[in-house]
Amino acid sequence: MLIGKLLSTRKTDAQLPDEIRASLVASLFGSLSSLAMGAVACSIIGAAAAVAAGDPWILACSVAIFAVGMVRVACALVYKRTKRSIEPGPTRRWEFVYELGAWVFSSLLGLLCVLTLLRTDDLTLHLMVSTTAAGYAAAIAGRNAGRPIIAVGQLALTALPLSLALFIHGGLAYYALGFVILLFVYGMVDITMSIREIILQALTMTRREAALAARFEEQANRFDIALNNMSHGLCMFDPENRLKVWNARFLEMLGLDGSQIRVGASVGTLVRHSIRAGNHSGKRVRHIVQDLVRTLSEETHGQVFLTLHGGQIIALSRRLMADGGAVVILEDVTERKAAQERISHLAHYDELTGLANRSHFRERIARLLDPDRLRTAPFALHLVDLDRFKSINDTLGHSIGDKLLVEVSERLRGAIGSADLIARFGGDEFVVLHCSADSRYTARQLARQVIAAMEEPFEIDGHRIDIAASVGIALAPADGSNSDELLKRADMALYAAKRNGGGSHRFFSPEMEDRAHARRALEVDLREALETDGFELHFQPLIELATGEITTCEALLRWHHPERGPIPPSEFIPIAEDTGLIAALGDWVLHRACQEASTWPSNVRVAVNMSPVQFRDRALGRRIFSALTEASLPPHRLELEITERVLLEETETTLHALEQLVMTGANISLDDFGTGFSSLNYLRKFPFQKIKIDRSFVRDIGHDREAQLIVHAIASLGADLEMIVVAEGVETAEQLAQAKAQGCHEAQGYLIGEPMPADAIHDRLTRSASRHRETA
Repeated sequence: MLIGKLLSTRKTDAQLPDEIRASLVASLFGSLSSLAMGAVACSIIGAAAAVAAGDPWILACSVAIFAVGMVRVACALVYKRTKRSIEPGPTRRWEFVYELGAWVFSSLLGLLCVLTLLRTDDLTLHLMVSTTAAGYAAAIAGRNAGRPIIAVGQLALTALPLSLALFIHGGLAYYALGFVILLFVYGMVDITMSIREIILQALTMTRREAALAARFEEQANRFDIALNNMSHGLCMFDPENRLKVWNARFLEMLGLDGSQIRVGASVGTLVRHSIRAGNHSGKRVRHIVQDLVRTLSEETHGQVFLTLHGGQIIALSRRLMADGGAVVILEDVTERKAAQERISHLAHYDELTGLANRSHFRERIARLLDPDRLRTAPFALHLVDLDRFKSINDTLGHSIGDKLLVEVSERLRGAIGSADLIARFGGDEFVVLHCSADSRYTARQLARQVIAAMEEPFEIDGHRIDIAASVGIALAPADGSNSDELLKRADMALYAAKRNGGGSHRFFSPEMEDRAHARRALEVDLREALETDGFELHFQPLIELATGEITTCEALLRWHHPERGPIPPSEFIPIAEDTGLIAALGDWVLHRACQEASTWPSNVRVAVNMSPVQFRDRALGRRIFSALTEASLPPHRLELEITERVLLEETETTLHALEQLVMTGANISLDDFGTGFSSLNYLRKFPFQKIKIDRSFVRDIGHDREAQLIVHAIASLGADLEMIVVAEGVETAEQLAQAKAQGCHEAQGYLIGEPMPADAIHDRLTRSASRHRETA
């Protein structure tokens, strides 16, 4: 059984981890003194036996024992001074060196016993070598138990020759001692195996503990690294609110010196250090400290925000632990708070002007419209729109437009009371909630103040900008009891103010709503008329004053409503322009006019009025080409009449459209000349072929000398610029004679011919051509 256990041990020994094997081998070389003492003691006993017996063989064996013992000591010294390795190769080599030395030494000791017992009869010498060999064998069991094969080999090589020599020597005492030696060997082998198990268990436990310690140290290092590299500050308190753990970020955020902070510090101590670090200032220090101490000491979760002296905002959060302690986390929320405040500000205020936005306006007006409040505190809603703002944006650019809006906002702030609210709804549209309006009078006074504030010129980046403001006013609760209703009615009043020329204010009246409904109905009918071809063209002739011949016929749009009858262009054209229907309507007029003109005599042109809205279409030139091509009408037989309204919006799009008109080859005529502000400048900048003098001058030409002078001056200017000058609105023979006398080239008006349907103008042109042929 013992042999089987020994063989099993040899098998398991080969599977030992390298570090355990290395430790066991190191134990073999562990004690130099025991190696040296064993060699010296054995060689002394051998030498004494050799001298007493006078036997050279025993002496030689003793010398050999001493020599081998010293070599083993020298090998142990080399092993200790050489860097140890846990690699399998070096470990096995050193184990072999020790094993070889041990077995040689044991063999020599066993030989010493055999020589002494068999070559001498001295009982004393027999006792000396026997006890020395037995003692050495016992020492081997303890010293080399970690390597049982070596220990068992040494036992066998020492004790078995001794036992055999005792049996050979003979005698009862010797037989008994030999048998005892065998039992001793068996016992030592069993002890060696037991010690070996104890050693392995100890090494395994040590190894596990070392591994656990290394792992714990690694985890501790990692925890320390993680703790001190957190973006948040952290500290931990025990159940008595004494400081246990903290990280570097905690010290950094509060500007504390690490040498001041000690384990076991109280919350109050930490607060005092924070105050000394200059984190708190002002009268609120006491309250801040009280909040902080309460939050860090109370038994429930809590959070407090600290605003440090430099404006830094720290959020302190407390989390309880199972043992009654707490973890406090410090987070720098300065940027987050600033972002939240900015988001909150943007949610209620306009980013450009800083005024309230729609959301803020609706919150405020909802409070004002509370029924209980409204009964005792009426208010007025002023809808403010800037006149001519679009032209500023288009001519000077959006950056100037934005700066203008900022300046306008400042002036509006100066015009209203402290209890009032200004909101920007977008673009150039503003709303004023006049909370102190107790009558129409005070509402009117505010509107006048707003209009007056806008009348002063603005100076922006070297540009003088003149604008005006129109104001529509709705009163609550008289004009509505909800925000949408008030806004709608204020918008109706604003529309009336702008239709009146701008720069003025209007109060809402029920008639405005009626007009708005009628306008909406008219818009619906206008769309239907476009779809069903419900329009027609009339044509009014222009004659050459020198010959009386018709040179041009102006196309005039007419709409005969199936229920309302004839609707004048002055009523439906503005609606078409506001709704964008003018583009489709303008295309229809162009195509129909060109088609009619293609049936006229080749010397007669057709004139078509162009809306300013059409000039916003960058494809206007292609539309004109399409109409000319479809009717097979030469471009020179088409006249395009534009007003100064087009030229006032001297934008990139407008200039591009004018260039396209020139490229079509059509003639361009300036209508209503003399009523604008920069007519002469326009004549210089744009290639007009014809000027049409406004009817307001022609009407008074027969009895007003100033009107005669103006018409004469325009006619002379046109002649010098090689432009045809037309007198519009000729209704009497005297006006016709005066127009001719003042130098006008052509005339148009009811005296010459009223607007007539296409077939009527066709008949007149045919008759005129026949007379011309007869005269010729």
